[in-house]
Amino acid sequence: MNLEEFEKILKEKENKNLDFKKELPESDKVAQLVTGFYNSSGGKIVLGVEDETKKLVGLKEPQKVEHKFIQIIRHWCKLDREPRIEFVSYKGKDFIVVDCPKGKNTPYFVRGEHIPKVRVGSSSMPANKEEIARLYREGSSKSQDIFPVEGSSLDDLDLEEIKKYISKNKLTKQLDRNYLIELMLKEKFVVESENMLVPTIAGILLFGKNPHLNITQCEIRADRYVGDSMVEWLDRKDIHGNLFEMIRQAEEFVLKNMRTPARVVGFKTEFRTEYPIEALREAIVNALAHRDWHSSNAILLRMFDSHIDIINPGELLRPLSIEEVMRDDYIPEARNKIIVEVLSRCENMDKRGTGFLRIRESLKKWGLPFPEFHEKQNSFIIRFNNPAVSRIPEVDNAKLNERQKKAIDYLKVKGKITTKEYIEITKSSLITAKRDLLNLKDMKILGFVGSSKTGYYSFYDTVNDTVNDTVNDTVKKGNNEDTLKRKVKNEK
Repeated sequence: MNLEEFEKILKEKENKNLDFKKELPESDKVAQLVTGFYNSSGGKIVLGVEDETKKLVGLKEPQKVEHKFIQIIRHWCKLDREPRIEFVSYKGKDFIVVDCPKGKNTPYFVRGEHIPKVRVGSSSMPANKEEIARLYREGSSKSQDIFPVEGSSLDDLDLEEIKKYISKNKLTKQLDRNYLIELMLKEKFVVESENMLVPTIAGILLFGKNPHLNITQCEIRADRYVGDSMVEWLDRKDIHGNLFEMIRQAEEFVLKNMRTPARVVGFKTEFRTEYPIEALREAIVNALAHRDWHSSNAILLRMFDSHIDIINPGELLRPLSIEEVMRDDYIPEARNKIIVEVLSRCENMDKRGTGFLRIRESLKKWGLPFPEFHEKQNSFIIRFNNPAVSRIPEVDNAKLNERQKKAIDYLKVKGKITTKEYIEITKSSLITAKRDLLNLKDMKILGFVGSSKTGYYSFYDTVNDTVNDTVNDTVKKGNNEDTLKRKVKNEK
């Protein structure tokens, strides 16, 4: 660790992934701290810094401290791999940074204790029942989507859709009921429970008639907000259905609510979606395939002016870290192996773990930055940023009438508006619509692109203010803008 990295750590506050200690605590406290990190998302312990004041105290004999630390964790903890220990000399004092990874074979216990510790905020706390169950699931090699769905039966599965899937993927040519049941058991769409056939999580999610009734968290809550706050909606939808239907509906929602900016290339006007749809689709598919289906939370799809967030219940599968994802340096693991297998066979995703790479490549072609990845409150968040939002001019609503305000909100989503669309949205007359639009153009809020017959209005380009004006000038002589001004003047 270099000094720049160490200084960056010192500027942070204690949190789920960072703990400061003036000196080495008692043995049981050290073990609880280490296992808490292993059972959570990993983290660092900095020895030689007061945890409350952040005063740099330093360690008098760092080698002895390291030796004692290793003795403690080997005696009090059973770890599959030891933490990485680094010595740092800073401002004439010595420190130790202990880097604890996110453990794979959870849960990890302190010797003599029967309840594992997890990180909650900046503390190591006893795990609750739900957290303990999650740690055992994630520490197991068993796929997490093969558990039976309580209260469900074969009647909840669409057997015809299962037959189509089997036939399409040439899993068998025999589709009589007995052989179908045998194959469904083999594929883990159903399991035997108390002498009954019960659909699994995978079976319901992929081929359920109405999965939301059996698994209430089978839902994407999609919202398109006004601006960058969650105060007001432009559009919202609760997306239900099997996974294939949810992918389709989510894609439709995103396309409906994305701006479609235009640019002039030569004598042509080109349109394209605000974000590459293949990148957003990949992120949505990954969310459905890799989320923790034992969590009671729904997937959240939140669209803002400047970014899109996809919030997925469940952190990255152990021991995968965000740093490894960013470097494309990881071996793909699947929390829900059956779901991943089926979506791969149906060409909805690649089970080789190239999803994040494809997302970044799509954004690169679009000239957009790489997405941001975060883990927060047992969720994995991917954020798509749109720097082009800065091209939307500042609008003083006090200068606009209610019709114009509605049009501005529409433009923030769609990127362009025609006179006909303005009339439909505002319920105004043709002459009123033209007057309003001309007023917005005079205020350099909107610019006109195209001809009088096929043109449209878009936000005035404040970064490169010649784009719309140049296009406008090429058609200005032949259009009726001056005539319109005379009409408006005469009407007054």
